[in-house]
Parts: sequence; structure tokens; C-alpha cells
Amino acid sequence: MVNEVFASEETVALAKQKACDMLGVSEDQVEFEILQHPSKKVLGMFGGKTAQVKAILKKSVAQKAINYLKEILFYMGFPELNVDILNETPEECSIKIDGDGLGYIVGKHGETLDSLQYLISIVANEKNKGKNFCKIRLEAGNYREKRRKVLENLGKHLADKAINFKKRVDLEPMKAYERKIIHTSVDKIEGACSWSEGEGERRHVVVAPKEKEESKEEIED
Repeated sequence: MVNEVFASEETVALAKQKACDMLGVSEDQVEFEILQHPSKKVLGMFGGKTAQVKAILKKSVAQKAINYLKEILFYMGFPELNVDILNETPEECSIKIDGDGLGYIVGKHGETLDSLQYLISIVANEKNKGKNFCKIRLEAGNYREKRRKVLENLGKHLADKAINFKKRVDLEPMKAYERKIIHTSVDKIEGACSWSEGEGERRHVVVAPKEKEESKEEIED
């Protein structure tokens, strides 16, 4: 696919339009470099120059994210890993890494994967300046799906335990999206409830019998 063209016309505006027609895109999808401004002929006969522009297709947020991710993976020693865009919209895109050695990419409880997701999201959205921010979701193999199922089962198991032993159960600190999975899972078990306690990195889920609900803090997750 052609992503760079040169065009010349009588005016800069016409040259830009010609370049867009050559690329088959609208002007807002292109970055322009004016190589030459037009000038009139002397006495209508001598000299004179046409406008010349260079047009380059803008990279999407997902493409920027993938380029930066591949660079990181190269320096991590995993240049052979496959990186693909699963879906892409202006508001959100999903990227998946596949191949050998994914355990190093995921890290403990997905910490490395989350860090990579954060880094590529910042770099890919750098020029958006808070506007039209595209949320990037990064997956490695099927880690996040497997982790979700583990947390759902854990929530159900601890809900049953809290009901049977009639006491609260405190989980280890978790990220906000993981706490939400636990809350949703516990909410499906009649007679059990859950809430979050702690601040910052110590914030964790508490699962308890329904009668202890009056002692919970407001759920902020």
C-alpha cells in the first residue's frame, strides 16, 4: 500500500488535493510537507514555479502502538513474537502478542503486561493531548481471559466460604479491574457481599456474609 506521494499543481491547495486523490484519502488523514511554493511567471512568459508537496499517510493509534511495542520487544530479546491488531476503532483498539516466552511478557499477575499496555498507550496517544484518546488493550496469548476466569471462580469460592464460616475473608491487594471481577462474581452469590478497603497499592477486596454488609466501606472500584 502506498503511504507517501509527491504532487505538484498551480497552488498549494490544489497540490494537497491532488496528493489526497492519489492516496485515496481525505486531507485530515495526511501529513503534508510543502517542498516548493508557487511563483508567477515574469511578464507572463518566463520562469514561474508550481507548488510541490509531499504527502504522508498518518499512522493510526494502533499502528503507532504496534511499532513501539515491537521496538520494546526487540530490546527485551523477543523480536520473533507476533503482534497483531485484533480490532480498532477511534475510541479503542485491541492488540495481541503471540509466540514463545509469553510468561516473561506477562510477568507476575500480569504486571509486565500491564506496564507494556500503559507505555504503548501513552506513546501512541502522545499527540492527541487529551482529545480523542484511544484506549489500548494489550493481550498476551489468552492470559487476560484465563485470569478473568480464575478471579471469577475465586470470588465464588470465597463467597461460599464466607457464608459457611460466617466471617469475612480478606484477599491480597489487586488492581482495580481485577477487584471489579471479584465484586461482580460475589454479587451473583446470594447471601454474600464484597467491598474494597485500603489505599493505593494496598487496596484489596473483602468478602463477607451479607449480615456483615453494614460494616463495609463504600465501594469505589
